[in-house]
Amino acid sequence: MTQALEPTSMAQAFNTALRDALAADEHVLVFGEDVGRLGGVFRITDGLADAFGDRRCFDTPVSEAGIAGLAIGLAMAGFRPVVEMQFDAFAYPAFEQIASHMAKMRNRTRGRVGLPIVVRIPYGGGIGAVEHHSDSSEAYYAHTAGLKVVTPATTADAYSLLREAIEDPDPVIFLEPKRYYWTKEETELPCRTEPFGTAAVRRPGIDATLVAYGPSVAVALAAAAEAAAVGLDVEVLDLRTLVPLDDRALTESVRRTGRCLVVHESQGFAGVGAEIAALVQERCFDALRAPVLRVTGLDVPYPPPLLEGAYLPGVARVLAGLHRLSGVDGRSGVDGRSADRPVPPAAGRTFSLPDLGEGLTEAELLEWKVEVGDAVAHDQVVAEVETAKSVVTLPSPFAGTVTALHCTAGEVVRVGARLLSVAEPDNASGAVLTGYGTGASERWSPSHVRQEGGVEASDARVAMGATAEKFLRAQRDTPSVTIWADVDATGLLAERASRGAGLLALLARACLTGLAEFPEFNSRVDSDRGEVVRLSQVHLGFAAQTPKGLVVPVVRDADQLPLDALAAELRRLTDLARQGALPAGHRTGGTFTLNNYGVFDVDGATPLLNHPQVAMLGVGRVTDRPWAVDGRVEVRKVVSLSLTFDHRVCDGGTAAGFLRHVVDAVGGGSVGGG
Repeated sequence: MTQALEPTSMAQAFNTALRDALAADEHVLVFGEDVGRLGGVFRITDGLADAFGDRRCFDTPVSEAGIAGLAIGLAMAGFRPVVEMQFDAFAYPAFEQIASHMAKMRNRTRGRVGLPIVVRIPYGGGIGAVEHHSDSSEAYYAHTAGLKVVTPATTADAYSLLREAIEDPDPVIFLEPKRYYWTKEETELPCRTEPFGTAAVRRPGIDATLVAYGPSVAVALAAAAEAAAVGLDVEVLDLRTLVPLDDRALTESVRRTGRCLVVHESQGFAGVGAEIAALVQERCFDALRAPVLRVTGLDVPYPPPLLEGAYLPGVARVLAGLHRLSGVDGRSGVDGRSADRPVPPAAGRTFSLPDLGEGLTEAELLEWKVEVGDAVAHDQVVAEVETAKSVVTLPSPFAGTVTALHCTAGEVVRVGARLLSVAEPDNASGAVLTGYGTGASERWSPSHVRQEGGVEASDARVAMGATAEKFLRAQRDTPSVTIWADVDATGLLAERASRGAGLLALLARACLTGLAEFPEFNSRVDSDRGEVVRLSQVHLGFAAQTPKGLVVPVVRDADQLPLDALAAELRRLTDLARQGALPAGHRTGGTFTLNNYGVFDVDGATPLLNHPQVAMLGVGRVTDRPWAVDGRVEVRKVVSLSLTFDHRVCDGGTAAGFLRHVVDAVGGGSVGGG
């Protein structure tokens, strides 16, 4: 029987790391204000002076600049100083030494002199401290070239990253989330986790990436757990080190989920989150389904203890950000407060005042650009608001008809409060399939009539469908090719009768076995890196007819399901789609799509790919056709199968091999598998 690990606090992990480093290398020195006999204000250095003597762990005068200067001199003499700044803002008097000398010595000496220094800084809020005791100063250090910036969020990382920092040949700013010093985890020490420059996925997900570090990781995990209750499957990425930054893990995560929300305690303006947002926008633009958002501290000095709950980005604010990011309408405004007034039920989606950045929490509604009954398109400007900073126009995240305006011009509205409701087109699923999800044209109304150059007064203008932009991007950016083949489906129909699995499940199984043999078609293209990313999981999208039109549910990990379980999951998701209750985790994230356009009573089509997928199998209607069988002509059940694929992932021979695999499985009536 495995013995349970002992609960270990983060403070104990730091203490053990310092103790082990002092024992391993006689050149390691620990010093700072009250770190000796007292053991530090947070007792992180407790017992070190007794164990190693006051020449290895000692107190200094109350002079942070002097502490940093002493560390620089000792490092140049061959020692490895580990210094403590009692609180985050106490380090500011030492900033000149850190930025002008500590960070630049290696460059100044053309690499001849390194400074193996660790500056330990307890940072962040949440402990009810007074002024100068709760700052989040990471942006200053991350912006200073020559410094490494580290901030652990777990007990194991607390030990491992501190040991690595002490062993590093360059100066490391080691930011310790002090409100979690006494949080315990089951951890066996000593331990080594991933090295600097490696982010960690603390919670996998498919609907959005929640990027956090240090004290914000626990908040992000709590918010992700609550988001799951409303069907949002959120991935939490712990950066661990800000410099070096694991940009590969960051972009890979965002490309998987298509959405990104950054959380940190420090001010939003020019913070680390701004750099992350810019990086994601530059490298993942083609994969983003929504703008990158931030939830941060406010752009004001850190408030007194009674107000820090309003300042810090708590779970409620992160949830509100996730709701805005995903289009899921939350039931409360910022910080968990209900919206400004009761709102009568309205069909469709509700657009709430988004986070306007820079710590702004409210805005005055200057003017509505739409009225109840107007049709709006995606990104159409619907309102103009004024903040303390500037006048901002608000584009609609939804397309449809305005059913309600929830505030009036001149009213001050808080972030997260409801602005307007939109009834979306009944069958607008957003899926990029031929004939799928674009919905019927919106009804003509007098508000659409315009008399402009070349347009008669009797002509009607209607907003383009919700997926028009996706169609355009798929056509513009993807060099897609379609190949097809006819197949005798008589055996397939016989297998359906004998196994009772349904044609959809049998065709899905044929696709899945084909993807196992031809993994090129379960991938995505990373244009920035010029790479094809082979995906380890198969999430199968399929067409489902519902009272509101055709939607595309997604079977998660479809390749892991035996035929009976696959058939059951297809039925379950189809039923949920018809009830309008399909969970968010099964609406997006597909890696390959089975497109059944036979329901339109057509034989075939050349669909546009559902970006970022690289392949789609199309199935036409099953019809009676003459077919050569053993040298004679018979009437057989025949179906057309087509494969549309991104030509960047493979050549035509590979595509023909995949299609032939499916054709042979269907024609042989042996697609059931396990």
